[in-house]
Amino acid sequence: MKYAFHNNQFTETELSPGKIAIAGSDRDIDWQTLQLKVMQLADVFSEAGVPSGHPVIIYGHKEHFFPLAILACMHTNTTYIPIDTIYPEDRIRTIIEATGSQVIINCTDKFPDLDMPVVIDFNLQLTINRQPDFSNAVYGNASDPLQYIIFTSGSTGEPKGVRITRESIRTFIDWSTEAFGFDGSDVFMNQAPFTFDVSLCDILNAFTHGGTLVLNATELIKDQDRFLDRLIRYKCSVWTSTPSFAYLFLRHERFTASILPSMKTFLFMGEELPNRTCGILRKLFPEARLLNAYGPTEGTIVTTLIEITDEVIASYPMLPIGYPMAGSELFIEKANHEDKEGELVLSGDHVSIGYFKNEDLNKEKFFLHKGKRAFRTGDLAYFENDLLFCIGRNDDQVKMHGFRIELNEISAVLCRHEAISDAVTVALKRGNEVKKLISFVITQEDPETVRESLIAFLEKAVPYYMVPGDISFVSAFPYSASHKIDKKQLIADYLERQLG
Repeated sequence: MKYAFHNNQFTETELSPGKIAIAGSDRDIDWQTLQLKVMQLADVFSEAGVPSGHPVIIYGHKEHFFPLAILACMHTNTTYIPIDTIYPEDRIRTIIEATGSQVIINCTDKFPDLDMPVVIDFNLQLTINRQPDFSNAVYGNASDPLQYIIFTSGSTGEPKGVRITRESIRTFIDWSTEAFGFDGSDVFMNQAPFTFDVSLCDILNAFTHGGTLVLNATELIKDQDRFLDRLIRYKCSVWTSTPSFAYLFLRHERFTASILPSMKTFLFMGEELPNRTCGILRKLFPEARLLNAYGPTEGTIVTTLIEITDEVIASYPMLPIGYPMAGSELFIEKANHEDKEGELVLSGDHVSIGYFKNEDLNKEKFFLHKGKRAFRTGDLAYFENDLLFCIGRNDDQVKMHGFRIELNEISAVLCRHEAISDAVTVALKRGNEVKKLISFVITQEDPETVRESLIAFLEKAVPYYMVPGDISFVSAFPYSASHKIDKKQLIADYLERQLG
Protein backbone atom coordinates (compact mmCIF):
# COMPACT_ATOMS: atom_id res chain seq x y z
CA MET A 1 0.00 0.00 0.00
CA LYS A 2 1.28 3.48 -0.83
CA TYR A 3 0.14 7.02 -1.58
CA ALA A 4 0.23 8.59 -5.04
CA PHE A 5 0.68 12.34 -4.62
CA HIS A 6 0.05 13.08 -8.30
CA ASN A 7 -3.40 11.48 -8.11
CA ASN A 8 -4.17 12.28 -4.48
CA GLN A 9 -5.12 8.70 -3.71
CA PHE A 10 -4.00 5.56 -1.91
CA THR A 11 -2.90 2.84 -4.34
CA GLU A 12 -2.15 -0.89 -4.18
CA THR A 13 -4.52 -1.00 -1.21
CA GLU A 14 -4.68 -4.79 -1.27
CA LEU A 15 -0.95 -5.08 -0.55
CA SER A 16 0.10 -5.24 3.13
CA PRO A 17 -2.68 -3.07 4.60
CA GLY A 18 -1.61 -4.24 8.09
CA LYS A 19 1.97 -3.04 7.68
CA ILE A 20 3.00 -0.23 10.04
CA ALA A 21 2.72 3.11 8.29
CA ILE A 22 3.62 5.39 11.20
CA ALA A 23 5.32 4.49 14.47
CA GLY A 24 4.55 7.57 16.54
CA SER A 25 5.82 8.62 19.93
CA ASP A 26 2.34 7.76 21.25
CA ARG A 27 1.18 4.81 19.13
CA ASP A 28 1.65 2.88 15.89
CA ILE A 29 -0.87 2.79 13.05
CA ASP A 30 -0.96 0.56 9.97
CA TRP A 31 -1.57 1.61 6.39
CA GLN A 32 -5.24 0.67 6.46
CA THR A 33 -5.79 2.85 9.52
CA LEU A 34 -3.79 5.67 7.93
CA GLN A 35 -6.07 5.60 4.90
CA LEU A 36 -9.22 5.53 7.05
CA LYS A 37 -8.10 8.41 9.29
CA VAL A 38 -6.97 10.56 6.37
CA MET A 39 -10.40 10.18 4.75
CA GLN A 40 -12.14 10.94 8.05
CA LEU A 41 -10.03 14.04 8.61
CA ALA A 42 -10.88 15.17 5.09
CA ASP A 43 -14.56 14.89 6.03
CA VAL A 44 -13.93 16.95 9.17
CA PHE A 45 -12.34 19.69 7.03
CA SER A 46 -15.48 19.70 4.92
CA GLU A 47 -17.74 19.76 7.99
CA ALA A 48 -15.79 22.71 9.42
CA GLY A 49 -16.10 24.54 6.10
CA VAL A 50 -12.37 25.06 5.64
CA PRO A 51 -11.97 26.77 2.26
CA SER A 52 -9.26 25.83 -0.20
CA GLY A 53 -6.12 27.84 0.50
CA HIS A 54 -6.91 28.58 4.13
CA PRO A 55 -3.82 27.91 6.31
CA VAL A 56 -4.55 25.26 8.93
CA ILE A 57 -2.21 25.06 11.93
CA ILE A 58 -0.91 21.55 12.79
CA TYR A 59 0.34 21.56 16.39
CA GLY A 60 2.34 18.78 18.00
CA HIS A 61 5.70 17.07 18.15
CA LYS A 62 6.23 13.44 17.14
CA GLU A 63 2.73 12.03 17.63
CA HIS A 64 1.39 9.66 14.97
CA PHE A 65 -1.33 12.16 14.08
CA PHE A 66 1.06 14.88 12.90
CA PRO A 67 2.25 13.26 9.63
CA LEU A 68 -1.27 11.83 9.23
CA ALA A 69 -2.64 15.39 9.35
CA ILE A 70 0.01 16.54 6.86
CA LEU A 71 -1.06 13.79 4.46
CA ALA A 72 -4.74 14.71 4.92
CA CYS A 73 -3.91 18.32 4.06
CA MET A 74 -2.05 17.24 0.94
CA HIS A 75 -4.86 14.84 0.04
CA THR A 76 -7.41 17.67 0.16
CA ASN A 77 -5.13 20.45 -1.16
CA THR A 78 -5.45 22.17 2.20
CA THR A 79 -2.70 24.61 3.12
CA TYR A 80 -1.03 23.80 6.43
CA ILE A 81 1.45 25.41 8.82
CA PRO A 82 3.48 23.03 11.02
CA ILE A 83 3.99 24.26 14.60
CA ASP A 84 6.12 22.24 17.02
CA THR A 85 5.49 22.20 20.76
CA ILE A 86 9.03 23.60 21.20
CA TYR A 87 7.71 26.97 19.97
CA PRO A 88 6.87 29.51 22.70
CA GLU A 89 3.19 30.48 22.76
CA ASP A 90 4.04 34.10 21.90
CA ARG A 91 5.68 32.96 18.67
CA ILE A 92 2.70 30.75 17.83
CA ARG A 93 0.33 33.66 18.39
CA THR A 94 2.47 35.84 16.12
CA ILE A 95 2.15 33.28 13.31
CA ILE A 96 -1.60 32.85 13.85
CA GLU A 97 -2.17 36.60 13.85
CA ALA A 98 -0.05 37.09 10.72
CA THR A 99 -1.79 34.36 8.72
CA GLY A 100 -5.31 34.77 10.05
CA SER A 101 -5.58 31.03 10.60
CA GLN A 102 -8.91 30.00 12.10
CA VAL A 103 -8.28 26.27 12.43
CA ILE A 104 -5.84 24.24 14.49
CA ILE A 105 -5.26 20.49 14.48
CA ASN A 106 -4.04 19.49 17.92
CA CYS A 107 -2.02 16.28 17.80
CA THR A 108 -1.20 16.34 21.52
CA ASP A 109 -3.08 15.46 24.70
CA LYS A 110 -2.46 19.01 25.89
CA PHE A 111 -3.29 22.31 24.31
CA PRO A 112 -1.78 25.79 24.45
CA ASP A 113 -4.02 28.69 25.41
CA LEU A 114 -4.53 30.02 21.89
CA ASP A 115 -8.30 30.60 21.73
CA MET A 116 -8.74 29.27 18.18
CA PRO A 117 -12.22 29.40 16.59
CA VAL A 118 -11.99 25.82 15.22
CA VAL A 119 -10.15 22.98 16.95
CA ILE A 120 -9.70 19.44 15.61
CA ASP A 121 -8.08 16.91 17.92
CA PHE A 122 -6.32 13.61 17.25
CA ASN A 123 -9.58 11.73 17.96
CA LEU A 124 -11.13 13.62 15.02
CA GLN A 125 -13.31 15.57 17.42
CA LEU A 126 -14.37 18.90 15.91
CA THR A 127 -14.93 21.82 18.29
CA ILE A 128 -16.23 25.15 17.00
CA ASN A 129 -15.67 27.70 19.74
CA ARG A 130 -17.05 30.54 17.63
CA GLN A 131 -17.88 31.25 14.02
CA PRO A 132 -14.60 31.31 12.04
CA ASP A 133 -13.81 34.28 9.82
CA PHE A 134 -12.26 32.91 6.66
CA SER A 135 -12.69 36.13 4.64
CA ASN A 136 -9.17 37.50 5.10
CA ALA A 137 -7.26 34.26 5.45
CA VAL A 138 -7.48 32.47 2.13
CA TYR A 139 -4.29 32.47 0.10
CA GLY A 140 -4.75 29.68 -2.40
CA ASN A 141 -4.30 29.57 -6.14
CA ALA A 142 -6.63 27.27 -8.03
CA SER A 143 -4.05 26.35 -10.69
CA ASP A 144 -1.27 25.59 -8.18
CA PRO A 145 -2.59 25.46 -4.59
CA LEU A 146 -0.42 26.63 -1.73
CA GLN A 147 0.52 23.44 0.13
CA TYR A 148 2.35 24.68 3.20
CA ILE A 149 3.94 27.67 4.89
CA ILE A 150 7.01 26.95 7.02
CA PHE A 151 8.06 29.80 9.27
CA THR A 152 11.80 30.30 9.63
CA SER A 153 13.89 32.84 11.49
CA GLY A 154 13.45 36.42 10.23
CA SER A 155 15.92 39.30 10.41
CA THR A 156 13.30 41.84 11.52
CA GLY A 157 12.55 40.01 14.75
CA GLU A 158 9.47 38.32 13.28
CA PRO A 159 9.43 34.83 11.73
CA LYS A 160 9.13 34.73 7.93
CA GLY A 161 6.90 32.27 6.13
CA VAL A 162 8.20 30.28 3.16
CA ARG A 163 5.34 29.38 0.80
CA ILE A 164 5.56 26.08 -1.08
CA THR A 165 2.96 25.05 -3.65
CA ARG A 166 1.55 21.71 -4.67
CA GLU A 167 3.54 21.67 -7.91
CA SER A 168 6.82 22.21 -6.04
CA ILE A 169 6.06 19.21 -3.83
CA ARG A 170 5.35 17.05 -6.87
CA THR A 171 8.58 18.22 -8.51
CA PHE A 172 10.55 17.14 -5.45
CA ILE A 173 8.75 13.78 -5.29
CA ASP A 174 9.40 13.05 -8.98
CA TRP A 175 13.11 13.63 -8.45
CA SER A 176 13.55 11.98 -5.06
CA THR A 177 11.62 8.85 -6.05
CA GLU A 178 14.31 8.06 -8.61
CA ALA A 179 17.42 9.77 -7.25
CA PHE A 180 17.34 8.66 -3.62
CA GLY A 181 17.00 4.95 -4.34
CA PHE A 182 14.40 4.11 -1.67
CA ASP A 183 11.66 1.48 -1.92
CA GLY A 184 8.70 0.03 -0.03
CA SER A 185 10.88 -2.06 2.27
CA ASP A 186 12.52 1.02 3.79
CA VAL A 187 11.90 2.13 7.35
CA PHE A 188 12.62 5.84 7.78
CA MET A 189 14.10 7.21 11.01
CA ASN A 190 12.53 10.63 11.56
CA GLN A 191 13.87 12.95 14.28
CA ALA A 192 13.89 16.51 12.91
CA PRO A 193 11.02 18.75 14.09
CA PHE A 194 8.18 19.05 11.59
CA THR A 195 8.86 22.79 11.49
CA PHE A 196 12.21 21.88 9.88
CA ASP A 197 11.61 20.68 6.31
CA VAL A 198 14.28 17.97 6.66
CA SER A 199 11.49 15.98 8.34
CA LEU A 200 9.29 16.26 5.26
CA CYS A 201 11.82 14.32 3.22
CA ASP A 202 11.12 11.22 5.34
CA ILE A 203 7.36 11.72 5.22
CA LEU A 204 7.10 12.11 1.46
CA ASN A 205 9.46 9.23 0.68
CA ALA A 206 7.84 6.88 3.20
CA PHE A 207 4.33 7.53 1.90
CA THR A 208 5.34 7.53 -1.78
CA HIS A 209 7.08 4.16 -1.55
CA GLY A 210 4.74 2.55 0.97
CA GLY A 211 7.41 2.32 3.65
CA THR A 212 7.29 2.89 7.40
CA LEU A 213 7.87 6.20 9.17
CA VAL A 214 9.39 5.94 12.67
CA LEU A 215 9.02 9.16 14.69
CA ASN A 216 11.45 9.92 17.50
CA ALA A 217 10.61 12.53 20.13
CA THR A 218 13.23 14.91 21.50
CA GLU A 219 13.00 13.45 24.99
CA LEU A 220 13.65 9.94 23.67
CA ILE A 221 16.64 11.04 21.60
CA LYS A 222 18.33 12.48 24.68
CA ASP A 223 18.69 8.89 25.92
CA GLN A 224 20.94 7.45 23.22
CA ASP A 225 20.46 3.82 24.28
CA ARG A 226 16.66 4.11 24.21
CA PHE A 227 16.87 5.79 20.82
CA LEU A 228 19.08 3.04 19.40
CA ASP A 229 16.77 0.42 20.89
CA ARG A 230 13.92 1.99 18.94
CA LEU A 231 15.88 1.88 15.70
CA ILE A 232 16.65 -1.79 16.33
CA ARG A 233 13.05 -2.61 17.25
CA TYR A 234 11.63 -1.17 14.01
CA LYS A 235 14.61 -2.22 11.86
CA CYS A 236 15.18 1.30 10.55
CA SER A 237 16.99 1.36 7.22
CA VAL A 238 17.17 5.10 6.42
CA TRP A 239 18.79 7.62 8.74
CA THR A 240 17.94 11.22 7.82
CA SER A 241 19.49 14.03 9.85
CA THR A 242 21.91 16.88 9.99
CA PRO A 243 25.57 15.80 10.21
CA SER A 244 25.87 17.22 13.73
CA PHE A 245 23.08 14.94 14.97
CA ALA A 246 24.86 11.85 13.62
CA TYR A 247 28.13 13.07 15.10
CA LEU A 248 26.64 12.69 18.59
CA PHE A 249 26.52 8.90 18.06
CA LEU A 250 29.87 8.25 16.41
CA ARG A 251 31.53 7.25 19.68
CA HIS A 252 28.63 5.17 21.00
CA GLU A 253 29.68 1.52 21.25
CA ARG A 254 26.33 0.33 19.84
CA PHE A 255 26.37 2.62 16.82
CA THR A 256 27.74 0.00 14.43
CA ALA A 257 26.53 -2.16 11.56
CA SER A 258 26.64 -5.26 13.76
CA ILE A 259 24.11 -3.73 16.18
CA LEU A 260 22.11 -1.92 13.48
CA PRO A 261 22.31 -4.33 10.53
CA SER A 262 19.16 -2.93 8.89
CA MET A 263 20.67 0.58 8.48
CA LYS A 264 21.59 0.85 4.82
CA THR A 265 21.37 4.57 4.01
CA PHE A 266 22.50 7.73 5.78
CA LEU A 267 20.98 10.86 4.23
CA PHE A 268 22.45 14.16 5.41
CA MET A 269 21.12 17.66 4.85
CA GLY A 270 20.65 20.93 6.68
CA GLU A 271 24.31 21.87 7.18
CA GLU A 272 27.85 21.17 5.99
CA LEU A 273 28.84 17.47 6.00
CA PRO A 274 32.41 17.10 7.37
CA ASN A 275 34.75 14.79 5.50
CA ARG A 276 35.92 13.28 8.81
CA THR A 277 32.37 12.31 9.81
CA CYS A 278 31.96 10.35 6.58
CA GLY A 279 35.30 8.63 7.07
CA ILE A 280 34.22 7.37 10.49
CA LEU A 281 30.79 6.29 9.22
CA ARG A 282 32.37 4.30 6.41
CA LYS A 283 34.24 2.28 9.03
CA LEU A 284 31.22 1.82 11.30
CA PHE A 285 28.78 1.00 8.47
CA PRO A 286 30.94 -0.20 5.56
CA GLU A 287 28.00 -1.40 3.43
CA ALA A 288 25.75 1.63 3.95
CA ARG A 289 25.26 4.41 1.41
CA LEU A 290 26.17 7.94 2.49
CA LEU A 291 24.11 10.62 0.72
CA ASN A 292 24.75 14.35 0.98
CA ALA A 293 21.95 16.73 0.02
CA TYR A 294 21.62 20.50 0.01
CA GLY A 295 18.80 22.96 -0.29
CA PRO A 296 17.18 25.87 1.51
CA THR A 297 13.54 25.75 2.64
CA GLU A 298 12.80 28.07 -0.29
CA GLY A 299 13.85 25.27 -2.66
CA THR A 300 11.43 22.63 -1.30
CA ILE A 301 13.51 20.52 1.09
CA VAL A 302 16.67 19.85 -0.96
CA THR A 303 17.90 20.61 -4.46
CA THR A 304 21.18 18.70 -4.86
CA LEU A 305 22.36 15.18 -4.09
CA ILE A 306 25.51 13.09 -4.22
CA GLU A 307 26.59 9.72 -2.86
CA ILE A 308 29.72 10.13 -0.75
CA THR A 309 31.91 7.20 -1.74
CA ASP A 310 35.43 6.35 -0.59
CA GLU A 311 36.69 8.01 -3.76
CA VAL A 312 34.81 11.24 -3.01
CA ILE A 313 36.13 11.25 0.58
CA ALA A 314 39.68 10.81 -0.66
CA SER A 315 39.35 13.41 -3.42
CA TYR A 316 37.70 16.32 -1.61
CA PRO A 317 38.72 17.52 1.90
CA MET A 318 35.62 19.73 1.75
CA LEU A 319 32.84 17.51 0.47
CA PRO A 320 30.65 18.59 -2.45
CA ILE A 321 26.91 19.15 -2.03
CA GLY A 322 26.21 17.30 -5.24
CA TYR A 323 24.47 17.60 -8.57
CA PRO A 324 21.30 19.65 -9.19
CA MET A 325 17.92 17.96 -9.23
CA ALA A 326 16.53 17.03 -12.64
CA GLY A 327 14.72 19.90 -14.31
CA SER A 328 16.35 22.59 -12.17
CA GLU A 329 19.13 25.04 -12.93
CA LEU A 330 21.71 26.17 -10.37
CA PHE A 331 24.14 28.94 -11.17
CA ILE A 332 26.55 31.34 -9.49
CA GLU A 333 26.14 35.12 -9.42
CA LYS A 334 29.70 36.49 -9.10
CA ALA A 335 30.74 39.96 -7.99
CA ASN A 336 33.61 39.79 -10.46
CA HIS A 337 33.95 37.62 -13.55
CA GLU A 338 37.32 36.28 -12.43
CA ASP A 339 35.99 35.10 -9.04
CA LYS A 340 35.71 31.37 -8.46
CA GLU A 341 32.78 31.58 -6.06
CA GLY A 342 29.66 33.70 -5.75
CA GLU A 343 26.09 33.61 -4.53
CA LEU A 344 24.25 30.41 -5.40
CA VAL A 345 20.95 30.83 -7.25
CA LEU A 346 18.29 28.12 -7.61
CA SER A 347 15.85 28.08 -10.50
CA GLY A 348 13.01 25.70 -11.31
CA ASP A 349 9.50 24.55 -10.46
CA HIS A 350 10.67 23.50 -6.98
CA VAL A 351 11.40 27.10 -5.95
CA SER A 352 9.05 28.81 -3.50
CA ILE A 353 6.56 31.40 -4.75
CA GLY A 354 7.98 33.75 -2.12
CA TYR A 355 7.68 34.76 1.50
CA PHE A 356 4.30 35.29 3.09
CA LYS A 357 3.33 38.99 3.02
CA ASN A 358 6.90 40.23 2.63
CA GLU A 359 7.08 41.89 -0.76
CA ASP A 360 10.25 43.87 -0.07
CA LEU A 361 12.21 40.70 0.70
CA ASN A 362 10.54 38.88 -2.19
CA LYS A 363 11.81 41.51 -4.62
CA GLU A 364 15.30 41.10 -3.21
CA LYS A 365 15.45 37.30 -3.15
CA PHE A 366 13.09 36.01 -5.87
CA PHE A 367 12.96 36.68 -9.60
CA LEU A 368 12.23 35.00 -12.93
CA HIS A 369 15.02 33.25 -14.83
CA LYS A 370 14.20 31.90 -18.29
CA GLY A 371 10.54 31.86 -17.32
CA LYS A 372 11.13 29.88 -14.11
CA ARG A 373 11.08 31.02 -10.50
CA ALA A 374 14.56 31.72 -9.13
CA PHE A 375 15.88 32.31 -5.60
CA ARG A 376 19.08 33.93 -4.36
CA THR A 377 20.15 31.64 -1.53
CA GLY A 378 22.65 33.85 0.27
CA ASP A 379 25.06 30.89 0.18
CA LEU A 380 28.52 31.21 -1.33
CA ALA A 381 29.29 28.36 -3.72
CA TYR A 382 31.32 27.28 -6.73
CA PHE A 383 31.43 24.50 -9.32
CA GLU A 384 34.35 22.13 -9.77
CA ASN A 385 34.26 19.21 -12.23
CA ASP A 386 30.48 19.78 -12.57
CA LEU A 387 30.15 19.27 -8.80
CA LEU A 388 28.74 21.98 -6.58
CA PHE A 389 30.50 23.09 -3.41
CA CYS A 390 29.07 25.40 -0.73
CA ILE A 391 31.45 27.40 1.45
CA GLY A 392 29.08 29.22 3.80
CA ARG A 393 26.76 32.22 4.10
CA ASN A 394 27.21 35.72 2.73
CA ASP A 395 24.97 37.29 5.35
CA ASP A 396 24.10 37.00 9.01
CA GLN A 397 22.07 33.83 8.68
CA VAL A 398 23.70 30.76 10.21
CA LYS A 399 22.91 27.12 10.80
CA MET A 400 23.46 25.52 14.18
CA HIS A 401 22.51 21.89 14.89
CA GLY A 402 20.65 21.99 11.58
CA PHE A 403 18.40 24.91 12.54
CA ARG A 404 18.51 27.99 10.36
CA ILE A 405 18.86 31.10 12.50
CA GLU A 406 18.81 34.79 11.64
CA LEU A 407 21.18 36.38 14.13
CA ASN A 408 19.42 39.71 13.65
CA GLU A 409 16.17 38.22 14.91
CA ILE A 410 17.75 37.38 18.27
CA SER A 411 19.13 40.90 18.52
CA ALA A 412 15.79 42.43 17.59
CA VAL A 413 14.03 40.44 20.30
CA LEU A 414 16.63 41.45 22.89
CA CYS A 415 16.10 45.10 22.02
CA ARG A 416 12.46 44.78 22.99
CA HIS A 417 13.50 44.26 26.60
CA GLU A 418 13.08 47.49 28.54
CA ALA A 419 16.58 47.29 30.05
CA ILE A 420 18.42 46.92 26.72
CA SER A 421 19.38 49.91 24.60
CA ASP A 422 21.15 47.96 21.85
CA ALA A 423 22.16 44.39 20.98
CA VAL A 424 24.07 42.43 18.36
CA THR A 425 24.36 38.65 18.07
CA VAL A 426 27.41 36.91 16.64
CA ALA A 427 28.17 33.28 15.83
CA LEU A 428 31.36 31.89 17.32
CA LYS A 429 32.74 29.45 14.74
CA ARG A 430 35.39 26.79 14.47
CA GLY A 431 36.09 26.56 10.77
CA ASN A 432 32.65 26.67 9.12
CA GLU A 433 30.89 25.09 12.10
CA VAL A 434 28.92 27.31 14.48
CA LYS A 435 29.91 26.37 18.03
CA LYS A 436 28.09 29.04 20.03
CA LEU A 437 25.83 32.07 19.69
CA ILE A 438 26.83 35.15 21.69
CA SER A 439 24.64 38.21 22.16
CA PHE A 440 26.42 41.44 23.03
CA VAL A 441 24.12 43.91 24.77
CA ILE A 442 24.29 47.45 26.11
CA THR A 443 22.37 48.32 29.27
CA GLN A 444 22.43 51.07 31.87
CA GLU A 445 21.39 48.66 34.60
CA ASP A 446 23.37 46.14 36.62
CA PRO A 447 24.29 43.30 34.22
CA GLU A 448 23.94 40.50 36.74
CA THR A 449 20.51 41.74 37.71
CA VAL A 450 19.41 41.89 34.08
CA ARG A 451 20.94 38.59 32.88
CA GLU A 452 18.32 36.18 34.25
CA SER A 453 15.40 38.30 33.09
CA LEU A 454 16.92 38.44 29.59
CA ILE A 455 17.17 34.66 29.37
CA ALA A 456 13.59 34.26 30.58
CA PHE A 457 12.49 36.94 28.10
CA LEU A 458 14.17 35.13 25.20
CA GLU A 459 12.82 31.72 26.18
CA LYS A 460 9.28 33.09 25.88
CA ALA A 461 9.92 34.76 22.53
CA VAL A 462 12.07 32.38 20.47
CA PRO A 463 12.61 28.60 20.14
CA TYR A 464 15.17 27.08 22.50
CA TYR A 465 17.78 26.70 19.76
CA MET A 466 17.84 30.48 19.24
CA VAL A 467 18.64 31.31 22.86
CA PRO A 468 22.32 32.38 22.80
CA GLY A 469 24.90 30.36 24.67
CA ASP A 470 26.16 33.51 26.35
CA ILE A 471 25.10 37.12 26.87
CA SER A 472 28.00 39.54 27.10
CA PHE A 473 27.46 43.02 28.52
CA VAL A 474 29.48 45.80 26.90
CA SER A 475 29.53 49.55 27.41
CA ALA A 476 29.73 50.27 23.67
CA PHE A 477 30.19 48.49 20.35
CA PRO A 478 33.44 48.82 18.37
CA TYR A 479 32.99 50.19 14.86
CA SER A 480 34.97 49.69 11.66
CA ALA A 481 36.18 52.39 9.33
CA SER A 482 32.99 51.99 7.31
CA HIS A 483 30.92 52.80 10.42
CA LYS A 484 29.65 49.25 10.81
CA ILE A 485 29.74 47.32 14.07
CA ASP A 486 33.04 45.46 14.10
CA LYS A 487 31.87 41.95 14.95
CA LYS A 488 35.33 40.46 14.58
CA GLN A 489 36.58 42.84 17.24
CA LEU A 490 33.65 41.95 19.49
CA ILE A 491 34.59 38.28 19.25
CA ALA A 492 38.28 38.98 19.77
CA ASP A 493 37.56 41.03 22.90
CA TYR A 494 35.17 38.34 24.14
CA LEU A 495 37.73 35.54 23.74
CA GLU A 496 40.39 37.64 25.44
CA ARG A 497 38.08 38.14 28.43
CA GLN A 498 37.41 34.40 28.56
CA LEU A 499 41.13 33.64 28.65
CA GLY A 500 41.75 36.34 31.22
